[in-house]
Amino acid sequence: MKLMNETRSVFGSTDVWQKSEWALALLGLVTGCFAISIVPFIRKDFGERYLGWLNLFFGYTVVANFTFLGTVVAGLAGAFLHVGIGGAPIMELFWLAFVALSIYHRREIARKNKAGEKWHSMYLGTSILPLPFSREIVYKFAEPGLVIAAGYLLNNISTLPGVWLMIAGASLFINNHIIYYKQRQAILDIRDAEIEARNMSKAFAGRPASETGGLLVAESSMELIRGDVGLTDAFRNLSPELRDVLDAPVTTGEKA
Repeated sequence: MKLMNETRSVFGSTDVWQKSEWALALLGLVTGCFAISIVPFIRKDFGERYLGWLNLFFGYTVVANFTFLGTVVAGLAGAFLHVGIGGAPIMELFWLAFVALSIYHRREIARKNKAGEKWHSMYLGTSILPLPFSREIVYKFAEPGLVIAAGYLLNNISTLPGVWLMIAGASLFINNHIIYYKQRQAILDIRDAEIEARNMSKAFAGRPASETGGLLVAESSMELIRGDVGLTDAFRNLSPELRDVLDAPVTTGEKA
């Protein structure tokens, strides 16, 4: 494990999102506040932390503020612009329904815990929509698309809940993609570390990528390490396994 961690620092990562994790976290937080306000209507069997009280608090706050501010904007638009923006009473009903459903799902989570049923705490929930697609397609595209479509249709009848549904659907689309992206990145990190641990000696020996699982170390980098006293001293602090590999002669692709 130590060797794998050291090679991760050597080979590094050029993924722009891993270099700017704060931006991805902020985007996930903002979209998650709206996404959490719609999932109790369309899913069941949530994980305890995914539908945690803190996440629900953000959802309650967003929907309550959206309802209040939407009502204020609707009043101002009607008074000064003579534009009708309706749906405040329906929006309040949506908010109350959201609170009631979230409490119901939390009771289901508590019931499972009391019964000793093990359930992944970050499970997104099972869609209750009868859609003939894979779960990934449902989460990534079908659910958000249907929520946006419902909001678009409702917008012609009741503006505030229609706009809320469209924003929630778009947020659900983005948030679900972020969740799947992070999951895949974690799996790829594990696979890359395994490749690095298994093929590192070949890569530092100058073998081609076809023999190292895509792991590549340039000859110029090896010469830089061997020719720079400071870098050599730094690499002496690495594990004995990695130091032995660095000291091995470069063979420029010839088989041992």
